[in-house]
Amino acid sequence: MSKQSSIFNFFAKSPPLTAKAKPSPSPTEADLPSSVKKSNTSPKEEAKQAESQGTKKIQSKTNTSDAKEGFSKLFGDKTPAIKESPQPCPFSAGGLVWAKLEGHPWWPCMVVPQPLSGMQLRGRGRDQRLHVHFFDEPPTRGWVNVKYVREYQGSDSSDAKTGGMFFSGKPVIRRAMDLADRVLPDSPEKRLQIPLCTDPSEDEEEDEEDMEVDKSTLSDEELGEEEEEEVVKTKPSRRSARAKGEKGQKPKRRRIVVASDSEGSDEEFKPEAEGSSEEEEEASSGVDEVEEESEPESEPDSPVKSIKRKRPAEKPAKAKVSPILPAQPVKKVAASLSAITADTKSKLSAFSAPESFESQGGGAAGEGSTVWDHERLEWLQEGRRKDAKRRRPGDEDYDPTTLYVPEDFLNKATPGMRRWWQLKSEMADTVIFYKVGKFYELYHMDAVVGVSELGLTFMRGTWAHSGFPEIGFSRFSDGLVQKGYKVARVEQTETPEMMEARCRTMARPTKFDRVVRREVCRVITKGTQTYSVLDGAPSEMQSKYLLSVKERAEGESTGGRRAYGVAFVDTSMGRFHLGQFQDDRHCSRLRTLVAHFSPAQVLFERGNLSAETQKLVKASLSSALQEVLVPGAQFWEAAKTLKVLAEEDYFKESEGLPAVLKGMTSESDSLGLTPGEGYELALSALGACIFYLKKCLVDQELLSMANFEEYLPVDVELEQADGASSFFAQTRQRMVLDGVTLANLEVLQNSSTGGMEGTLLERLDSCCTPFGRRLLKQWLCAPLCNPASISDRLDALEDLMGAPGPASEVTELLKKLPDLERLLSKIHSMGTPLKSLKGHPDSRAILYEEVTYSKRKIADFLSALEGFKTMQQIISALAPAAANGFRSRLLQQVAVQKTDSEEGLFPDLSAELQRWDTAFDHQKARSTGVITPKSGFDPEFDQALTGIKDSERDLQDYLDRQKKRLGCRNLAYWGTGRNRYQMEVPDSVSERNIPEEYEVKSTKKGWKRYQTREIEQLFSELQGWEEKRDAALKDCMRRLFYNFDQNYRDWQTAVECMAVLDVLLCLSRYSQGGDGPMTRPEVLLPEDTPESRPFLDMRGSRHPCVTKTFFGDDFIPNDIFIGCPGDEAEEECSKEEGQATCVLVTGPNMGGKSTLMRQCGLVVILAQLGCYVPAESLRLTPVDRVFTRLGASDRIMSGESTFYVELSETASILHHGTGHSLVLLDELGRGTATYDGTAIASAVVKELAERIRCRTLFSTHYHSLVEDFARDPAVRLGHMACMVENECDDPSQETITFLYKFIRGACPKSYGFNAARLASIPEEVIQTGHKKAKEFERSTVTLRVFRQLCSFAEDPKPDVERFASLVRMISEL
Repeated sequence: MSKQSSIFNFFAKSPPLTAKAKPSPSPTEADLPSSVKKSNTSPKEEAKQAESQGTKKIQSKTNTSDAKEGFSKLFGDKTPAIKESPQPCPFSAGGLVWAKLEGHPWWPCMVVPQPLSGMQLRGRGRDQRLHVHFFDEPPTRGWVNVKYVREYQGSDSSDAKTGGMFFSGKPVIRRAMDLADRVLPDSPEKRLQIPLCTDPSEDEEEDEEDMEVDKSTLSDEELGEEEEEEVVKTKPSRRSARAKGEKGQKPKRRRIVVASDSEGSDEEFKPEAEGSSEEEEEASSGVDEVEEESEPESEPDSPVKSIKRKRPAEKPAKAKVSPILPAQPVKKVAASLSAITADTKSKLSAFSAPESFESQGGGAAGEGSTVWDHERLEWLQEGRRKDAKRRRPGDEDYDPTTLYVPEDFLNKATPGMRRWWQLKSEMADTVIFYKVGKFYELYHMDAVVGVSELGLTFMRGTWAHSGFPEIGFSRFSDGLVQKGYKVARVEQTETPEMMEARCRTMARPTKFDRVVRREVCRVITKGTQTYSVLDGAPSEMQSKYLLSVKERAEGESTGGRRAYGVAFVDTSMGRFHLGQFQDDRHCSRLRTLVAHFSPAQVLFERGNLSAETQKLVKASLSSALQEVLVPGAQFWEAAKTLKVLAEEDYFKESEGLPAVLKGMTSESDSLGLTPGEGYELALSALGACIFYLKKCLVDQELLSMANFEEYLPVDVELEQADGASSFFAQTRQRMVLDGVTLANLEVLQNSSTGGMEGTLLERLDSCCTPFGRRLLKQWLCAPLCNPASISDRLDALEDLMGAPGPASEVTELLKKLPDLERLLSKIHSMGTPLKSLKGHPDSRAILYEEVTYSKRKIADFLSALEGFKTMQQIISALAPAAANGFRSRLLQQVAVQKTDSEEGLFPDLSAELQRWDTAFDHQKARSTGVITPKSGFDPEFDQALTGIKDSERDLQDYLDRQKKRLGCRNLAYWGTGRNRYQMEVPDSVSERNIPEEYEVKSTKKGWKRYQTREIEQLFSELQGWEEKRDAALKDCMRRLFYNFDQNYRDWQTAVECMAVLDVLLCLSRYSQGGDGPMTRPEVLLPEDTPESRPFLDMRGSRHPCVTKTFFGDDFIPNDIFIGCPGDEAEEECSKEEGQATCVLVTGPNMGGKSTLMRQCGLVVILAQLGCYVPAESLRLTPVDRVFTRLGASDRIMSGESTFYVELSETASILHHGTGHSLVLLDELGRGTATYDGTAIASAVVKELAERIRCRTLFSTHYHSLVEDFARDPAVRLGHMACMVENECDDPSQETITFLYKFIRGACPKSYGFNAARLASIPEEVIQTGHKKAKEFERSTVTLRVFRQLCSFAEDPKPDVERFASLVRMISEL
């Protein structure tokens, strides 16, 4: 019976069975494990449906009284008695687990008995299922396969955190984890007392004869975001159709219900192609490597192959009579079965899915084969592969992105598969999503990737083959792209009718011509995602860049200096940056660039990068996708770049090259085809970007935005500064934070997991908008240096803090804004006419979910309009506060309209928004996916409507004249479509009165229908206007988007203003909500006099990201004074020492030295960001750059040792440090021998303190270093205080209490044995080490005494006190 059901479900009007058969999976469900639905929502519906499977069998075995008793048990007891399961249960009742319904994410659950039967386990083998309670609000329950059950260990376990198997950022799952964590400490018995799901499933409420709800009857909410109804119609198999044709019946279609996003997708693609066998075969299937080419018949009407997947064999369920279909005798069913031919059965079984998608690792599913057909091809074997030009991998110019496919192999392939191999030959490194009808198919090696990476299902056969419906493109393509794959979307760009028309124009079309044309419409990579309506929403808010780099060595005499040309673009917003700069041998500026603008993909020229740059790419950009381009052909020279920009008309709308690019061309060349001096590398790097964007087919939509900015390294202006005042008075100058500093201070990412937890960005970021978050990151990477600009930002914070009511209202309104920066780019892409003018393949693509995509476009557009309306409300909310006058000029610019104030920059959008409000019916467009413009908005559409009205009026006037002529008031027009406007004349009108020009078209009882030449002429004019109206309506949406995009600058300015406002509100919330006192920093402009030196006066400062110590105590605030005397009450501090710019920091291990240094750096960054700081007071002169040398790490991928990394970072400090820099150096020299390390550290301290004279915190455990600089006026001593109890020769008796207080003076010891004891080093090892330490200490002191004694002997004027001191030291020895 199971077999009969699975076959008959393929035919919509087959005789029904007496037993209820499960619906068979459709050909599109190859991507779903075991042909189940997929959803991203809470598994409530899935739980109910899964539960119904178990309860129906039980109900059929019980009588009415038993059922009543079961329901009383279900609703009366919350924790029913547990009955013994048929098999031992791997999890006990009350146990917490992770469970996963097929098609849903992992969910926190609790094992509970089924309320009706008391069973918690059912089934055997692979079908064994466990009954669980889903933590949700309200709770749900259901049966879950035991292979998808794992033990729950809490939300803080590694598996539940970022990168773990169960990690999810969805709020509903995070909420479920919180509910599970609450009962985690309880015993299983106590857990079972919590409120459980007592709602009966649908099957428990309904009679056993009720038919279960079909998926197609569920509401959109129940189906989730990616499941709505689609219907695809195809013809039955050839032989069954022929058999029915012999009986005089029409061929019947079968219905296939597939998972979809579309709404109202009852409109089907009906090609109705009638051609020769090869094309009909191709139109219906696209590809078929099994079917013979000489087959006489095919399926011209079907865009999808008639083969159908078959559900795996299951145990026959009990027979059930369907109330919808009339009962039929079993004999009749058996007779019908015999009519199904062997050929049909073979086709049906070809798409049968395996029992478990986990068992599909290799080989043809179900046939025992372990090697796919493509793995047997000799020219694909390792060592025999060649590129498209037949070069082998060892050859110099080998291109791994192409593949040689033999011509004789292509000639033997079917037309569809031949086209696939041709495309694969051109893009061997790309996964091809190949459109066949309504589905994207993956073949051969791509199918293997799809199954292993996406969980798709192999179709039966010896060749690897999988696929999914068109509507699932965004989910599956993004899944591969995020894993580093390239994805090509190949679309059908003609219908079978168009193909037939093309073939009729050819003299002798071959079978390869008689195939619907397919073209690559888009190639998506990690660095080129544009998030179109097909791609779906972005997975992250921060920008991801496509970076192109070109290098030129400057020669040996320059000390290893080099020049770089860079171009990088955020394709989601269409914003290009390009620039050229000089760099040192350590690639400092390039490292800073990649730290500030994290690239997702890097392009570089083959053989161009130096060894040092290759090390950087290998180490710092290891996670980015890296692409090597061929010089000249792919990585263009500057002249070719300018030539292509001129020829392609990218900037036709903006009338010539953008100003930034124009400034990079030679002044002597008015045509702009010659690169300017100093910009050759930058324009060449831009050429590589343009080449790659052309390859990905997004160059037109991105470059036509003409959104270019010149990139200047942050420290370029620093080099050009003449003096402190002239330098810091430049508003554009920013503080330099290179990649090392950002990493060491954990500004953007933490060092443990690479996430945002515990970083300064996470602590600050309470922005409400995605574009605000992106701007905050930019501000954080480049704080201000101009004291006036810093003060203006601080004034803005105080203005907002002084108006809490409007600020709170604005915050709530900002939360409603979508990602308008990306939406503006998307609207530009949807509206640009370049795609159709330049013949972009996407403009010809046949998309079956066109209505769905149209609805998405309209939803995005309306979302943007609503967002700009909300911005108007935000400006209105701030108007009362602005009327009183903001102290901050910046706030005045972003929060006041241009029309209201000269200083305001926010554009007046009210008139434009009002125009768009009346342009079309928004609600109708949202529901239908069609925009019908109102009168006066679209001239072409209005002209067509006017023509239609005039033609209809003329036809009505003609009818009125004929009524008078014939004397008949009943005269009227009749007809539909092309048969409209036939005059219907009753027989009561005499034939003699009928004019001669009247021509009979049709008749009915009592009436005759006529037409005249004048009617035909008027009707022809009407049809012409209707065609113009339809054409205008078809292109209307694009023209409306294009019209909207004409005001791009105003829209973009509004977004930029809101981004600044969002960040200012974010900083104001941090300034008000800090843990402890927050103060406004005072940044002073240094004067150009020798007496005025840079200084830092920080009192009561705390770490911005740490509020508690490791032991849970409050964070201890500290004072830091560099270059200033600090507390004047300290008499010990001399004037010279008070001006010391270098502070040597000592203290015990784990005493807080590194924390103090990080704290100092972060507080300075916050101050120059224009934010309140966690301190009692802060005064400083601007810091032009923060250098750090913290922690110990190697770069093993670059072949650099720990000590080498230390010295490289130190070298960068010594080369680039200025008197206005802040240097944080932690334990330099520990990676080498003690003497070498001490010597290097001493030399570096001397250089920093005496020559560069920058503000420095230098921590060390070299106590000899401290002694050397104890009397140096340029160096001050400080240490982290600690309290030692029971200090003696036995380290095990010492008790050390860390005070975490930074005070003057040096620490006598590092107390390393205390750290050893805390780290659980064995006691005997500690004792042995302590004895050795005593010996080292004695020899060191002896050497020191001897050196001082020699010095005393050479002193011409011996000092008595010094002599007495020497005597004491000798006696102590």
